[in-house]
Amino acid sequence: MKTLSVGLGASMVLAVAGAGVAGYLTYVHYNAGALVCSVGDCHAVQTSSYAKIGPVPIAVFGLLMYLAVIGLGVARWRGVDWYQTATMGAFALTLAGTVYAAYLSYLEVDVIHAICQWCVTSAVLTTAIMVIEGVATFRQLGTTGSRAY
Repeated sequence: MKTLSVGLGASMVLAVAGAGVAGYLTYVHYNAGALVCSVGDCHAVQTSSYAKIGPVPIAVFGLLMYLAVIGLGVARWRGVDWYQTATMGAFALTLAGTVYAAYLSYLEVDVIHAICQWCVTSAVLTTAIMVIEGVATFRQLGTTGSRAY
């Protein structure tokens, strides 16, 4: 195993926090009484028609994204041969997550007219991970065969 670099470590910590938030949002989707919201109107956001894709809560997709980023981070930490591919994969996942979070934030503000503090937290975490993974991806594109971070 390799030493955990600062960038990879930060990405992993943020992804674990994101998995916690997304796991909580998944739980409260099925148990609305457990929803705690001190800022905004989380209930309005969580019960809106935009809170699901088909029968699947949006939070499940976020949870899967965070778990994938954690898995890719563990693989990189262990020194897999496909390190660069794993880094780019984490960047691609979080870039897509950031774009989708921006769309959901737009819906909260302009369509639902309510803000969910947990959704905003998840969006900020996703964006932060995307920036970290983006820096690592662009650094590794500029170097040959070396590991970014």
